Amino acid sequence: MKSFFVIILILNLLKSYSLNFDSLMRASMKFKTDTGKINLFYKEGFANRAINPQYSFSCAKEAERYAQIANLPYFTAKVNNLLGILYYRKNDLLTALSYHKKALNLRTIINDKKGISISQINLGNLYDELKRYTLAEDAYLGAFNINNELNDQKQVGNCLLNLGVLKAEIGSSEKDSGSIELAKHYFDKALENARLRYDYELEAQCLNNLAVINTVLKNYDRAINNCYNSIKAKDLMDNEMEKADSYLNLAVVFLKQGEGKRTLENLQIADSIIKKYDYLNAKIQSLKIKSDYYEGAKNYALAFKYITEHHALKDSLEKLNKEINLENAFIENNLINSVKENKDFKFPYFFMNVLIILFLLITAFLFKFKR
Repeated sequence: MKSFFVIILILNLLKSYSLNFDSLMRASMKFKTDTGKINLFYKEGFANRAINPQYSFSCAKEAERYAQIANLPYFTAKVNNLLGILYYRKNDLLTALSYHKKALNLRTIINDKKGISISQINLGNLYDELKRYTLAEDAYLGAFNINNELNDQKQVGNCLLNLGVLKAEIGSSEKDSGSIELAKHYFDKALENARLRYDYELEAQCLNNLAVINTVLKNYDRAINNCYNSIKAKDLMDNEMEKADSYLNLAVVFLKQGEGKRTLENLQIADSIIKKYDYLNAKIQSLKIKSDYYEGAKNYALAFKYITEHHALKDSLEKLNKEINLENAFIENNLINSVKENKDFKFPYFFMNVLIILFLLITAFLFKFKR
């Protein structure tokens, strides 16, 4: 029965998708130039990249077709960038990498510096996920240099943050103290950039990351100061939820210093925020810190309880993320060709829905009188 309803749902969704795309195709016929058609499909695809990946993919492929016909590398690069984003959301990292490389090559040929920067950042993110750290660093540095040249200080700050996170990841995975120090350098520079522009979001991110780095380096007073300053920045942008991260970082610092009472105080504040906003990623961290605290206090029963809850919640979130990846997937051999080749055929959705209703009524009637 459940499978039956899933099939019906998919068919109705396909109906909705087909009608939307048909309408867009008809709207595109009003444009006399290929650039008008490309912009229409590209903008529609980009706007729907998160909420309707299948529709976005179809729009991107249609925009790509017109860009290739018109031989317009600027637009082809933009479409390749969108397709790279869609394949990234589908978790097909190698195909995403291929599209972002194509976009970068085209943007380099036409010297589109802003576009080159965007492609470099996207490639850096992909190389980082693929653990190709040297290539990721080269890409981020390339974007940093271009944004410096363009005097785009917002993107300069974001590039510095990316480089810091990358170096911190390398330092953590490879136990490389040199990378940790470099991460600190990049976060300090990004913090400087954020404060000059009154960018409280970037400032809070940098301070949180510096708190973690300073804790690793055993600069506990600096780490505590970073946390309190991060909380102030979050107050300025009215971001109460992420204050939980700062209180958890404080709990870790006080745990490292052997200050049990202050550890629990900060955990309690963090937990109240986590509960209010259902902040699951922070809850995972909170459970781990509690387990470490009670293990240090030799209360092994509670330590085991919290680490078990930590692993269970972490596994649940990973499963949920996999399901989200499936939702973000799209069928590559989609409806575009079938719409063009079978214009006279229309699936009998009305009659199908009537049959469904009759089936449900009969089923309900039979179950009602079953003994």
